Amino acid sequence: MLGLLACGGGGSGAPPRVTLEPEVRTVLPPRRSSGALTQAQRDSLLREVTARRDAWRAHRLTDYQVQITSGCFCPWPQTPAILEVRGGVAVGLRDTSGKSLGAPREPWALYTVEGLFESVERAARNNDVVEVAYDSKYDYPAMIRGDLKVGLPDDWFWVRASRFTPSR
Repeated sequence: MLGLLACGGGGSGAPPRVTLEPEVRTVLPPRRSSGALTQAQRDSLLREVTARRDAWRAHRLTDYQVQITSGCFCPWPQTPAILEVRGGVAVGLRDTSGKSLGAPREPWALYTVEGLFESVERAARNNDVVEVAYDSKYDYPAMIRGDLKVGLPDDWFWVRASRFTPSR
């Protein structure tokens, strides 16, 4: 589903100020193969996503802003946007200058932190290739990239979640 899903709010006055923490750098582990994931690699990814989700939930953060950028083989725009989340649900979408982009919509609205975890799980179970890097401070998936089927030219994808800022 990850990758495949990728294929208004006016008001008076100035848009609200968007404040975001500096980005936490993540590094993806090197791949040791150019083929499809083995069952052991899939199992390892699923164990890690479970542990990271538990660590994320221990932070008890359900209200936050996060910058989401995604891309794939398709001509979908790769424009970053700030997703505002309240109670774990996407409620707002802004460009990086703070201007409203209207109601939350695809592809950005798919990637609340819980949505990112769900995407990793689906990809680990179904895709030939998936690589994940986690944010070192909050434990959420900060970068996901993969390939649905090795050898097919037009089925790769990536998602980046950065500049995470809890609401105060």
